[in-house]
Amino acid sequence: MQRPNWLRRLSQLSAPRWLRPDAVKTLAILLATTLSCIVLAAVISSFDTVCLIVIYILAVVLISRFTNGYFWGIAASVAGVVAVNFFFTYPYSALDFTRAGYPFTFASMLLVSVMTSAMTVQIKQQARQSEERERHTRELYSISSRFLAARGGQQIAQAALDCLVGLSRPGILYGGNPAQEDCPVWTRGASSGQELVLRSSGERFAAGWVFAHGRPAGAGTEECTRSAVFYQPVCAADGVLAVIGLLYDDGGRPDAEQLGFLDSLASQMALALERQRLSEEQNAILMESEREKMRSNLLRAISHDLRTPLTSILGASDAILESSGQIDRETHDKLVGDIREDSQWLIRMVENLLSVTRISAGGTATVHKAPEAAEEIVAEAVGRIKVRYPGQPLDVRVPDEFLLVPMDATLIEQVLINLVENAILHSGIPMGAGAPPIDVHITRRGGDALFEVRDYGKGVPAGMIPRLFEGYDVQQARSSDSSRGMGIGLSICSSIVRAHGGEISVENPPGGGAAFRFTLPIDEVKTIGQ
Repeated sequence: MQRPNWLRRLSQLSAPRWLRPDAVKTLAILLATTLSCIVLAAVISSFDTVCLIVIYILAVVLISRFTNGYFWGIAASVAGVVAVNFFFTYPYSALDFTRAGYPFTFASMLLVSVMTSAMTVQIKQQARQSEERERHTRELYSISSRFLAARGGQQIAQAALDCLVGLSRPGILYGGNPAQEDCPVWTRGASSGQELVLRSSGERFAAGWVFAHGRPAGAGTEECTRSAVFYQPVCAADGVLAVIGLLYDDGGRPDAEQLGFLDSLASQMALALERQRLSEEQNAILMESEREKMRSNLLRAISHDLRTPLTSILGASDAILESSGQIDRETHDKLVGDIREDSQWLIRMVENLLSVTRISAGGTATVHKAPEAAEEIVAEAVGRIKVRYPGQPLDVRVPDEFLLVPMDATLIEQVLINLVENAILHSGIPMGAGAPPIDVHITRRGGDALFEVRDYGKGVPAGMIPRLFEGYDVQQARSSDSSRGMGIGLSICSSIVRAHGGEISVENPPGGGAAFRFTLPIDEVKTIGQ
């Protein structure tokens, strides 16, 4: 709420010049100097006019040092000349500048005093300007540090609002075009009444004008003069990015210091927003490059993994059709079994491809995560594996705590199935009652859920480990007649885990075999039973 005009005018009234602190300092120093000279002249017989002049010049220097501007130093110079003439030159207690030598002496004293006063004031102003520049540099460094630590538009806006607190006035920040209804708006340091003023339709119109024209407007300017807020645009190379405002509901206007601060703040904020935009563009480019790489690896893997089982199916079906009356029942059943096995492999391949499609839907490598019980996901995957490979023993271990892990349940289940099936098919150990089990374990490691699938077979060749999850070099190590490739499955596992923000790895641990591990962030995990 604005104060009445009569109250504002009363608060702007200033004390008379002679009652101001600078006037009091000047009178006190001149009085002390005159009394000191009177005492010295009475005590020291050889105390002459030259000593008096030096003392009064020293008084002028002190007055110039401890007062503001040139006025008091010059006034002290004139007063010193008058005091020396009145109290210490003949005729005493009278002003007389006509005696021989007096005009030159007093003119020289006045000139020296004025020059000394001017030089003292100038040096003081230079020191003040140096301190102001140093303070401004510290402020810029502080602002820059805040923006460097900010990540994302929300944090940049909060850093800008934190910087406005130093101006001791309510502030407002529009994170876009104020003319748009969905433009984000933040305020800082405003009371409920000031909040209403800052968010009023008239103020929003003024902020929209600033965004459209890229020039300051509002309080203290020639544009939008009815506004109680001074608005500063945040300009970048490609246009205005945001608008900063300071409220002057007391009828005031921004001074030079506040204008400089707001201009520096707007510049630093523009750089931070530009840096954020460039970072987002770079991340988008990297993501697109990653997707292209994933698609290339997928196509290379498919080129082999589809061709080989299809060729086997075609050969077995041709043999059955062309030699149906010449082959025995056992051979017939084996060919049909091979067709069925290869068909199941192709079905699982299609499931993997569908998983990749879910990751890449909409052109972004994102997944829709929801809290899922890790134990239930493992149970579903193990159940499907037992249906496909009933003779394979499995050792499943889950933690005592009940973990809810943010994930896409279908995709993570597919990862577990791929890893267990890979262990069954490539461990080199025949399935059966005497075969060592495949371990499927879940543990909690800090802020991650750790999934591990381990077999006790021949392990992974050391030369394949660095590029095992890329799905290309693996193909080079396979025989031309193999129909059981693991490249595409592991490549898809890696894509799914990375899309969840996790990591996947493989090693040949002591004791033999291969251990595949992947992690999922559990920053949203809730635990029960601890």
